[in-house]
Amino acid sequence: MADRLTPADWVRFRSLRLTALADSPRAFASTYARELAFSERDWRDWLADAAVFAVGSTGVTGVRPDDDRLELISMWVAPAHRGGKVAQELVDAVVEHARGTGVDAVTAWVWAENERAKRFYERVGFVPTGFSEPNPVFTDQLELELALPL
Repeated sequence: MADRLTPADWVRFRSLRLTALADSPRAFASTYARELAFSERDWRDWLADAAVFAVGSTGVTGVRPDDDRLELISMWVAPAHRGGKVAQELVDAVVEHARGTGVDAVTAWVWAENERAKRFYERVGFVPTGFSEPNPVFTDQLELELALPL
């Protein structure tokens, strides 16, 4: 089951996020070096401003407002737990949170070449919106938008 992290969980979040960036450096719109330089205040503020969910030390994701939707951001699952239930638990937590806010959909961006992630999102009900854009950090990498209607 996924836990919602609070600013008091900043050390756990920092560890998960830096592990994710080291494991999958092109999966996020940031870099390990950039976030390694974050202060304690930066990590606490992130958790105060966004809904972030984690499953132990095996997975993490967050959501941020995006008009009448919530955007699922930065989902990562430890390699040993991919293909198991961690990703589903994270999406379930995001969907439960989203329903409580009254939005009509959850969106997510996925690297066009990440077939495994695309299959997972489609299996849990996300559909392509037809929008795509380059990753803001890795501009040679095309990101596709998916949406899960609620």
